[in-house]
Amino acid sequence: MHLFRQIDDSLFQAPPGYGGHSEGFRRADLIGREQGSVHIGFSISELAPGGGIDTCVHAYEKGIFITEGEVELNREGKRFRLKKHDYALVPMGTAHAIRNAGSQPTRWVEKSAPQPKPPGEWEDTFFPPGLDWPVETLAPDPKNPACRMTGHFDKSQLPPHQRVDEYMWGWSKKMLMDRAFGNQHFNMFIIEFAEDGQTNEHEHPFEEAYLVIEGEVTFTAEGEEYVLTPGTIAWSGVGSPHGIYLNRGVSCLWLEIMTPQPPAQNWNRRLSTWDDIRARLGG
Repeated sequence: MHLFRQIDDSLFQAPPGYGGHSEGFRRADLIGREQGSVHIGFSISELAPGGGIDTCVHAYEKGIFITEGEVELNREGKRFRLKKHDYALVPMGTAHAIRNAGSQPTRWVEKSAPQPKPPGEWEDTFFPPGLDWPVETLAPDPKNPACRMTGHFDKSQLPPHQRVDEYMWGWSKKMLMDRAFGNQHFNMFIIEFAEDGQTNEHEHPFEEAYLVIEGEVTFTAEGEEYVLTPGTIAWSGVGSPHGIYLNRGVSCLWLEIMTPQPPAQNWNRRLSTWDDIRARLGG
């Protein structure tokens, strides 16, 4: 299974379960059970100036990646100011609150795993007594132990583009969130494709989602072809053959997530590679 969606304002609405516990909060739920996923909860949240989300606790871990504006995150009594391309992890069972003290709306990617329960099922989000907001405001700083499980992405962090083999080249990857960062259920990272790069059809024992930040790229999945641009999202399910081809005349930068986290070995089954092996072995 796979999915391609255009993200537009009509998808944003007040999330179920947050009535009386938020102000100025809207969310576009893009990938979940309704779309065929069994592992992923992937949304874009929006908070109006002066808006906020009361202290809450989830029975899942949540990754936040800011795409527009800035927001304040209170995570168990530590106050972080997160700006564009900052990111933070909220581990499972961690009390946290969010507010927008700025003058512009804020939007952020919200990646949750295990997959949040649909409305009307077992309650996996609840609202305990509110956290106190400290005076000190922190920003992501890899040298400050108080800022663990936060970070900032800049394109200068990307390593040189790589060529793996005749089926995959022209790509660069910057890991944002993984087990070393503190995650237990998903990975989040940035990919850049350039130099007419590609990764031809392959499949995984986990689900992936792709949100384009800059540029455009051709995405193929199960015999269908799509053009991914900013404001679009794609998803590939477990065992869904898919490929990415930089044939649009520009480079492409996207945010990608994997859920569950990949196994230590044999997590990328490239169809062409196995066709070559079969041919060499006479199968």
